[in-house]
Amino acid sequence: MTFMLAQVAVLPLTPSSSASAAVSASSVASGSKTVMPVAENVSVADLASIVKPFTADALANGFATLVGALLGAMLAYLLQRRFQRSLEFKSDMVSAHRLMFVLLQQINTIVLIQRDYVFGELGNPGRFISIPATPPLDMRKNVLELPELAFLLGTTEGRSILHDFYLAQENYIEALNQWNLRSALHLEKIQPVLAASGIPNGSLVTDAVVQKAFGAYLYGSIVNSTNNTIESLRRAFEQLAAVKAKTRPYLVKRFGTNDFTDFDFPDTYGLSERSGTEGA
Repeated sequence: MTFMLAQVAVLPLTPSSSASAAVSASSVASGSKTVMPVAENVSVADLASIVKPFTADALANGFATLVGALLGAMLAYLLQRRFQRSLEFKSDMVSAHRLMFVLLQQINTIVLIQRDYVFGELGNPGRFISIPATPPLDMRKNVLELPELAFLLGTTEGRSILHDFYLAQENYIEALNQWNLRSALHLEKIQPVLAASGIPNGSLVTDAVVQKAFGAYLYGSIVNSTNNTIESLRRAFEQLAAVKAKTRPYLVKRFGTNDFTDFDFPDTYGLSERSGTEGA
């Protein structure tokens, strides 16, 4: 039997190619997957150069910088908060001074009306005529609104004062309203009727003569309006004086200063049962 032999070229193997061939051969023989070797190109010197910046001093400096920034932010916040509280304290104190000033003005207004127009006629049966009319009084002057009293909302005692002041101020406004209504009735109705009746000014007349001149409706209206006005002035004064007596000690204790308006009235001109207002 004759065979034909083919010539097979044999290629020279380099170390790397022979290693690869060996790996391939062993892989084929074992039936496992091919695993490529990883060259270790990172030397100890390279690792040292990477770690070198992270020294103990460097870490300490970084930590100190971080802590310094945090402390700086905290200090700035505390200073800002302290400044804000200082502004709030000053604003509250201004409102407190204004509250005492308004109490003074409201009480003084009531006392002046009583002294100048009412007190001298309290014992006069014809006071519904003899108490004169005045131009309209401004009911909104020296009046505080709730936003101006917000500093009282922070404590139980403060809220109690706010409640009492609000009621007293409403009575003050109503007293001026009653006075204005009576003045308008006296000016627009009573004086023209008196002029038309022929009753001389300053003369002595009986109640029956006055009723006949005015008529039952007008007579009853001016009598009731006068009595309501007198009672409204008394009620407003008593409530405002009580609020003043309660408010000032609270403000002195809260703000730590005695620098708040203090006042009293030696004579109340019949607005209270006593001649003075020690608590007012």
